[in-house]
Amino acid sequence: MKNILIIGAGDFQLPLVQRASLSYNVLLAAPAISERFEPYIKGSLLVDVRDKETILAYARKNMVCGVTTDQTDIAVRSVAYVAEQMRLPGISYETGCLFTDKELMRERMAQLGIPLLPHRTVSSLEEALAYYGGIGGDIIIKPLDTQGSRGVQICRNAADLEAKYDEAARWSSDHRVLIERYATGREFLVEGLAVDYEFRNACIGDTLYFDLPDAFAARSRIFPTVADDALTQRVLDLNTRIVTGFGLRQGITHSEFVMDGDEIYLLETAARGGGVFISSDLIHLSCGLDTEKFLLDIATGEQKGLPEIKPQQCVCGYLAFYIPTGKVVSVQGVQEVQALPYVHRNQLDKLQVGKVNREGHTDKTSRLALIVSAPDRATFEERAKKIRGMLQVETLTENGIESLIWE
Repeated sequence: MKNILIIGAGDFQLPLVQRASLSYNVLLAAPAISERFEPYIKGSLLVDVRDKETILAYARKNMVCGVTTDQTDIAVRSVAYVAEQMRLPGISYETGCLFTDKELMRERMAQLGIPLLPHRTVSSLEEALAYYGGIGGDIIIKPLDTQGSRGVQICRNAADLEAKYDEAARWSSDHRVLIERYATGREFLVEGLAVDYEFRNACIGDTLYFDLPDAFAARSRIFPTVADDALTQRVLDLNTRIVTGFGLRQGITHSEFVMDGDEIYLLETAARGGGVFISSDLIHLSCGLDTEKFLLDIATGEQKGLPEIKPQQCVCGYLAFYIPTGKVVSVQGVQEVQALPYVHRNQLDKLQVGKVNREGHTDKTSRLALIVSAPDRATFEERAKKIRGMLQVETLTENGIESLIWE
């Protein structure tokens, strides 16, 4: 079998690695690789996934026939670089940067004539405070090229900005920060796919957030959206305009949008599938696409033309939760929930007595989640409520015993 390189070894890359192992010798590049991957890989490179030169040397040494990743932003540039340098199917490094840098995204959208929320990229707290003095109100600050919402924070006044700026800057590779007016309207996510520069939207859903002061993360993302047909089409048309305007040659895309009044604005778009098993499971449940096969086939040049996209097959989404900061002392209902026929891929095995959570709930990466399906939205909500009731986990915190955080 031929060698294929996959970059990234988190929970959300495992489905792609498992599928690739059926047809290829899988080589895996990541800073750490857990034992869960061992049955599926033939070789590995422990490396920062942003170290594109070391990864390229490894790929050349092993004469890989393709390189890919999924559900992670920080590997996209290295995937693009290796593909470009080795003349493998993929996107250019320039395109990889465009889809992973929030400032470059906004510059390209301005060139395309697409409306933008007021924003500025700054290099220091002094610049940030000066810009805030002109914009005022609620703002959101974001590292330019992080993932998992690390460092993303809402600031409601200048004191907030002073207190939170350094945290945002430290997650940015060059310490620059994007400041943007904070919009609080309804949010959408759109998954799409491209082959040979031809693009098609696959599915559109709704985003629901945790009601936590320090967590900028979704508690649930549900397909399809409940928006009316006219609004849904406006979002889809805007997504098509952006992705085609960005010149994506191939891949899966994940875009997030927010409304401010009647206007729709892009929050970010990515040249990879959505995380929390959106790419691996929710796209498939939504429209029947075998996502992993598609990613492998475009990485190796086997995919010719866009695959079939079926109409929405069911209502599906992820339910996410946080473990309170502390030590888990009791876990009940995990196996019962996993046995439910409408519960699909999940991270519930990580709920173990004795688990110590020191991460808190400041970004997306410390959440755990499960995939749920239903015939309609009302049934989805009923099933979600049932799951929350069945899954009983107690954590000993400095404030006493606390349960899982679902909202």
